Amino acid sequence: MTTSPRLVNYPTPSAFLRACLPFDTWHMNISLGPTLQYLADSGDFQPAPGEAKLWLAVWTGEQLDLTLVRTSKLVTLCSPLHSSFLSQAYLEPRMTLLAESLHALITSRSQPPLSTLTGPTTLVQAFVPAYRALSSLQPREPAVIHTLHTHCPSSRVSPAPPLPEGYQIRPVKPGDPRSLEALAHMLLDFRNLYHGPWPALSLVQAREHAEEAVRLGEVLVYVVPSSSGEEGEEFTGFVRDGRLTRRFAAVRNVFTRPSFRRRGVAEALTRAAVLRLLGEPHRLATLVAPLLSPGEAEQEGKRKVEEVCIFAEDSNLSAQGIYGRVGFGFPCGDWGDKERDSGEGEKSWEECVEVAYPE
Repeated sequence: MTTSPRLVNYPTPSAFLRACLPFDTWHMNISLGPTLQYLADSGDFQPAPGEAKLWLAVWTGEQLDLTLVRTSKLVTLCSPLHSSFLSQAYLEPRMTLLAESLHALITSRSQPPLSTLTGPTTLVQAFVPAYRALSSLQPREPAVIHTLHTHCPSSRVSPAPPLPEGYQIRPVKPGDPRSLEALAHMLLDFRNLYHGPWPALSLVQAREHAEEAVRLGEVLVYVVPSSSGEEGEEFTGFVRDGRLTRRFAAVRNVFTRPSFRRRGVAEALTRAAVLRLLGEPHRLATLVAPLLSPGEAEQEGKRKVEEVCIFAEDSNLSAQGIYGRVGFGFPCGDWGDKERDSGEGEKSWEECVEVAYPE
């Protein structure tokens, strides 16, 4: 007898994570990672009606098929499998379940209207017509951004060459006002360079973002001796990590100040972030352990991140080259993947898209 797909609406982030963490693949990083961070920041509370917090999953039997997650205005679609393995016939009934549930929640004002949607391109393209049939809404053209999502296993990361004398990559720590202010200005430049459908940041907001990132231990900065000949140092760029799951983490932002570009800063920062994530104890291990079975939880305190994920714009070949030299897989130099039980190889990267709906 054929088992039909079923939809589950999880009331809390921990309920979603308990169900879905066993399917923690790199494809799920943008679903599981924000949920775990939301649990760390906000606690395990059921969202109030109208709050932009939502955790949906489609299952067939005991197999997780798709997730739809919302921890902000952005709605994210994911599958534990590479989207190239998912046929239209497979996706259509499952996307219909997700679209019907989201539309019902929005029309009942349990959820705010859909404003932005992201995920693997195949999934977004399957969801859009299913949601349009219910709401008559179509995303604006053109898309906000087209990206490639990829990962770097620990076996592929290249070692870090020594930095020149006086150069340093270091974390920013609370109580370091000079580094915090420099980071705030770099965050401001980074966000205003690309802010998609979101409003540009003010300096006050950038300072708040910097303080939060430092509190979470997510930031490394690259400093060099002052070029003015005076004592002191200059900040050349920063990297921010995050989206930790049980097995994965992500390099989220890499920024080099314009006057220091094409000097290897971005590559050095990316590599340093990857090596730190792979080498240091898992920052959220104590949060993950209670979500696992007792046997798994006992070992969780010793866990480290196994692989690191990253996004690059699909047209930014320079960034793809930088990340590829660190160990990430992209179309140029694609190294594939043989991890599936079927023995079939999958691409080491996945096409993704973000679209915006009219307000």
